[in-house]
Amino acid sequence: MMRKRTQVREPRTDAEGERTMKKDFNGKITRGTQRTLDAFFDATMALLQVKSFADISVNELCEHAGYPRATFYNYFEDRDDLLTYCWTALSRQAELADLASTEPEHRIDIALDAMADLLESNTEPLSAILKNNPPESAMFASLHMFIERQAHEIIRTCIDRDRFDLPADLIADHYANTVLLVLDWTYLRGHPLTREQLHDYMHTLLRGVE
Repeated sequence: MMRKRTQVREPRTDAEGERTMKKDFNGKITRGTQRTLDAFFDATMALLQVKSFADISVNELCEHAGYPRATFYNYFEDRDDLLTYCWTALSRQAELADLASTEPEHRIDIALDAMADLLESNTEPLSAILKNNPPESAMFASLHMFIERQAHEIIRTCIDRDRFDLPADLIADHYANTVLLVLDWTYLRGHPLTREQLHDYMHTLLRGVE
């Protein structure tokens, strides 16, 4: 008897080929939906601090969250989709000042501080999560990619486009990649720096275009 082949769903992607979530949670949502999302967020963060993402099943997530599998799949495509939501929820803790009203030469520092503040405010759980999910793991790659995308989105709003002869998007990518590099070195790969050192490293690496 032939065994029925399991159909593998392709992840949802946007026009640029980036993976997108099953649902858009950026708009106004009900209290019930928020309670559900909070429960799955808490379950994911708790489990990641004691085991690797690869070893966490949907059933385990549902058990810790207190919801059935049907509810999970009503909100999320799969575990990766839930993980993306968790990083998005964490990023909302970052408090960015009004960059448009800030002097252009200071915007990059404000953006760096906002992302550094976010990582530092979650040092304890992040350390536990990274202990169970090393740099070669899928979860680390997911976190790294999310921070990279956030950095690019933020930095594109910081660039003073009139300062350079090079294309603005190219400069924005260069700045974002540099910010990601020092954040990754400091917070994800375990090379502690003071905030002053963090800024010094960034500006030293950016000196080629500043």
